[in-house]
Amino acid sequence: MTVFVIVTGPFGSYQAMSFPLRVVVGLPIMAVMMLVGAFLRSLVFQAVAQKGFRVAALTTASVASAVMTPMGLTVIKLLPVKDQEQGPGVAEFMLLVFSLSLAHSTLIKVLEPRPDPEEVADAPAPEPEPVTDRLLHRIEPEQRGPILSMSVRDHYVDVQTGKGQVSLLLRFSDAMTEVDPQAGVQVHRSHWVAWQAIEAVERDGTKLHLRLKSGTRVPVSKNHREKLQARGLI
Repeated sequence: MTVFVIVTGPFGSYQAMSFPLRVVVGLPIMAVMMLVGAFLRSLVFQAVAQKGFRVAALTTASVASAVMTPMGLTVIKLLPVKDQEQGPGVAEFMLLVFSLSLAHSTLIKVLEPRPDPEEVADAPAPEPEPVTDRLLHRIEPEQRGPILSMSVRDHYVDVQTGKGQVSLLLRFSDAMTEVDPQAGVQVHRSHWVAWQAIEAVERDGTKLHLRLKSGTRVPVSKNHREKLQARGLI
């Protein structure tokens, strides 16, 4: 568009200005106009992108014609053209800007890269998002950390995290539901431990305990021992 304007000299500038002068004058004028147009397009497309390309393109063209028409007519009046009355009117210039803006948006849409259908078909399915410990949302941010163990105390659940212990007024079953099921296991009616927190398995006659890295000893009831066997801990 810049080359076209400089070579053709529209609005009487061809007769009034030499080619070098049209280059000197035309380059900064077109640069400013293009920057303004790009800025308006960016704002409008962000605001109405959810309504689709057609609405965004038409809205951009309307806003651009309303904003850039006064700018363009002002620049034309400053040109050293003898017969200013032969210049474009407001409606004519608005139609020109509107058409150019639509053409610009269409060109960008046509030239934007599209994914190869074969590549899309061969692309691996996105991996599921990792399960997070929803229980952490009940804990103050400064005390959040990896959940290492949970124990029942009266109507509370004592939760041991990597940053300390907190007590939550919560049912034990609800607490276990909100913990990543892959992170640990219930080993007693009143205790849950994280696999990473287990340091050793200790036997005391027929009784079985887990010694955690924190130094805590947690009993393992008989009906939960098979979970440790499956893990290869006993």
